[in-house]
Amino acid sequence: MKISDIVNVLKNNDLVICYDDCLVNIDYVSYNSKDIKENTLFICKGNHFKEDYLKNAVSLGAVCYVSEVEYSTNIPKIIVTDVRKSLSLIAELFYTDNLFKIGITGTKGKTTVNYFINNILTNYLGYKPGIIASHYLYTGKREGSHELTTPESLDLHKYFKEMSDCNLKYVSMEVSSQAIKHSRVYNMHFDIGIFLNISEDHISTLEHKDFEDYFSCKLEFLKMCDKVIVFKGTDHLDRVMEAVCDKDVITFGFSDADYIIKNISNGSNISFELFDGVNTEIYEINMLGEFNVVNAASAIIVGKIIGASYKDICKGLINTSISGRMNIINKGVCPIIIDYAHNRLSAEAFYKALKDNFPNRKIKVIFGCPGDKGFNRRKEMGELAGMYADYVYLTEEDPGHASVREICNEIAFYITKYHSNYEIIENRYKAIAKALRDATSDDVIALLGKGDENYQIIGDTFVPYETDKEIVLKELSKIKGVKE
Repeated sequence: MKISDIVNVLKNNDLVICYDDCLVNIDYVSYNSKDIKENTLFICKGNHFKEDYLKNAVSLGAVCYVSEVEYSTNIPKIIVTDVRKSLSLIAELFYTDNLFKIGITGTKGKTTVNYFINNILTNYLGYKPGIIASHYLYTGKREGSHELTTPESLDLHKYFKEMSDCNLKYVSMEVSSQAIKHSRVYNMHFDIGIFLNISEDHISTLEHKDFEDYFSCKLEFLKMCDKVIVFKGTDHLDRVMEAVCDKDVITFGFSDADYIIKNISNGSNISFELFDGVNTEIYEINMLGEFNVVNAASAIIVGKIIGASYKDICKGLINTSISGRMNIINKGVCPIIIDYAHNRLSAEAFYKALKDNFPNRKIKVIFGCPGDKGFNRRKEMGELAGMYADYVYLTEEDPGHASVREICNEIAFYITKYHSNYEIIENRYKAIAKALRDATSDDVIALLGKGDENYQIIGDTFVPYETDKEIVLKELSKIKGVKE
């Protein structure tokens, strides 16, 4: 690829300030100064970017750089007004694909919907399609974990290219508000977009300055979609519908929608009906909670749009289970449930599911809140625990640069508006172990916030951590009378 090709694309998007006109060929693109090959275009991005990174990239083979700031180097430059948008456009130009893209956004439920869709498509296609989920991806070429809910734009388009090269045809992915705010999906196009719900979250100096900033990013995603599926039970529905007024929209909910959810029945599995205005079909999922019925309904609609059969959809739904999401361990003296719920919307739905499914049990919950983001969660999670839980073990959950004790004390302040049945155990492993030792047959124990994450963010470091499930199973094995 020639520099002129890149400059033309950036010019067409009014991003270019100035550039060096040259005949340099580009064979690779990178924003990591340690990942440089011959003829690399180096992108100078990041809040903590240093000129030394560019110098290192040049020494390893970078032949041109893109930046919002001009540096003193002996290689050509492209100076732009927005380096993140530029990176996304360059990535799309460098890694072309022909995928059918399905994007999912919302405050909660994105990952569950993603896995439902992936399993439905697997049954329909006869092979596993592409997926980019929280901490997991599959491209046909690679399968494994990644850090961001929505990867950086260069990585994202690289994954799309791998999927396309492997003839996967479809990809489903989660689109976070941060991905939109930081232009990771800038200029992208989605064949189908799903809007699940909206609630105040991710409000901090490192994320969104306020709810309006957060919500606006979610709405911006909808502009990128051809067809949009909207849950009519979401808060601020009027603004969502206004944002999609020029789109092909399909609604679903419990009334007054294109697809209506009816007759939810709890058992070993949850069954429900979905009425499309003409026909009623019965489906089952093996996850607790009415909110997971909503998640499943959105995936069913995707399956129908794609052309999957009723049998394919049913099989995809019932076979979906997600590590760290509503995982029930029926060992020990009482049920133990592990879930990723970490904000008001997800936690309240979780507690209501516990009340519905374990009506005569005392709810004992173990959780914390992060130190450097989502500051509103401390109040929300504390109040919900006070309202719904009978006993609370407050502990660490990615404290970052903050004091675990101070975070827990802040959460406890809101719990005490309702009761004082709590204790603070800063070490999460010890908190889980004590909760298991304290348990009686009248309890249900819930571990919230970490899901299947195998790290704690302490300072700027991802510190290895045994998952909540691994800790539970290890500690249960020490308790007399617990069967393997």
